[in-house]
Amino acid sequence: MTRLLLFLALSFALPAAACASAHEDRIPLKHGILQLHDLNSALCNELNLPGCPTRDQVNLRGADGPDFLLALNACMWRGCSLAVADDSIATLTVERNDAPSKPEAIRRLCRIYAAERAPHATAAQARNWGLFLPEPLDPSRPLVVLIHGLDADRSDCMPIGELLHSAGQQVAYFSYAGDQPIADSAARFGQALAKLHAANPALTINIVAHSMGGLVARQYVEGPDYAGGVDRMILVAPPNHGSSWARLRTILSIEENLHLHHDDPNWSWTWLVTEGMGEAGTDLLPDSDFLNQLNSLPRRSGVKYTIIAGNHSGVNRVEGNCVQRIANWIPARTRTWWGFRHCYTRLQRTASHLHVQTGDGDGPVALTSAKLAGVTDYVVLPADHVSLYLPVDGRPPAAWAVIKERIVDDHESICPIAATACVK
Repeated sequence: MTRLLLFLALSFALPAAACASAHEDRIPLKHGILQLHDLNSALCNELNLPGCPTRDQVNLRGADGPDFLLALNACMWRGCSLAVADDSIATLTVERNDAPSKPEAIRRLCRIYAAERAPHATAAQARNWGLFLPEPLDPSRPLVVLIHGLDADRSDCMPIGELLHSAGQQVAYFSYAGDQPIADSAARFGQALAKLHAANPALTINIVAHSMGGLVARQYVEGPDYAGGVDRMILVAPPNHGSSWARLRTILSIEENLHLHHDDPNWSWTWLVTEGMGEAGTDLLPDSDFLNQLNSLPRRSGVKYTIIAGNHSGVNRVEGNCVQRIANWIPARTRTWWGFRHCYTRLQRTASHLHVQTGDGDGPVALTSAKLAGVTDYVVLPADHVSLYLPVDGRPPAAWAVIKERIVDDHESICPIAATACVK
C-alpha cells in the first residue's frame, strides 16, 4: 500500500491537461482481483504522466475490497472515481479539470486515504489528540492549558504541568497532529476552547505553549474564531518568524514514530501519514504563506503576552556534556599529576565554555524570530530550545521561574534574576 500512496502522490504532482468532459477507462479484473499496475497505468495515462510500476493487487470482492474502494474514492479528487460492475470489469471515471495540482491538496488526499485504509489505527491515534481537562474541573479557578511543539506530544508538557499542579494550578493539555498544517491544529484547538468557554463562561484560561505550539495558540487567539476567556498567553521559544531547522522535521517525525512503535501497541504505519505529511514543516519556514498571514494579524486586546526565548544552542550543550564525560575518564588520583593535570584542566575549561556560550538563538529559533511586534514582555534566558521547556541534567525547565512568576505569583516583575535580557 505504501507504493500505492507513492504513485497517487506522483500522479497528482503535476497539473492535469484541460479536458472538457469526463472520460471512462475500463480496467479488467480477474475474479474480482485488481492489479494496481492497471489502475496506475490508467490514471497516469489520463494525466499524461509516466507510470510508477507496482506489483500489488487487491481483491475487490474480498473482505477488504469495500474498504479499499471507499478509501481510494475518498483519496482521489472530486471528478475521479472507481466503480466495480462485476468480477471482470472496473470503471475508472476521470474529470481532469477537477484534478488537484497543489502539493497541499495532494498531501491531504493521501492523509484521507491512509485514514480510510486503517480506520481502527486512525481511531487509536486520534485518541492521543484533543483537549485533556483535569477531573473535576473547577470553573471558579484559573485553568492553565499547555501545548507542545512540532513532532511532540503532551508528555513533553508533563514536567511543566507537574510543577504548575504542585503550585496549586489546574492544568489541561492540548495535543494535536504535529505534521499537519498548523492552521488545522489551530482550528481544532479553537473548537475545543470555544466549547470549553461556552460551557464555563466565567473560567479564566492561561496558555503556555512551546515552540510551534505558540503558533497554534496565536492562530486561535488572534484569529477570527477567538471565543474569549484567555487572560495570559506565554510563548516559550516560539518561531514567530519561522525556522530554517524546519527542514529537519522528517528526522523528528521518524524519531517520534519509532518511539510510538516501541511503546504503543496500537501503532500503525498509517500514523506516519495521518499525522500529516510535512505541512507543518512547510508552514514553519521563514516567509511561508502561513506565517505571513499569521503575522499580519494584530495582537489580541485584553490578552497579556509573554515571550520567553533562549540564547544557548542545544548543540553546544551536547558537545559540552561530551567533553565533560571525556574529562571524567581521567582517574581522580591522576588529575594532579603532570600532564594529566593539564589535560583535565583544559577539558574542564572547554566543557564550561560550551555550557555557558551564548549566541543569537536557542538553536532552532533565533532571538529575532521569537520577537513579536507589540509584545514588550520579552525574556531571554541562558537556555536552549529543549532545556527551556523540559528538564535537562536534573535541572527544572529554564522557563519555569518566569512561568511561575507570570501565572502563579501573578505580580508585575520587571525582570527575573535568571534572565539575561528582559523588556516589560
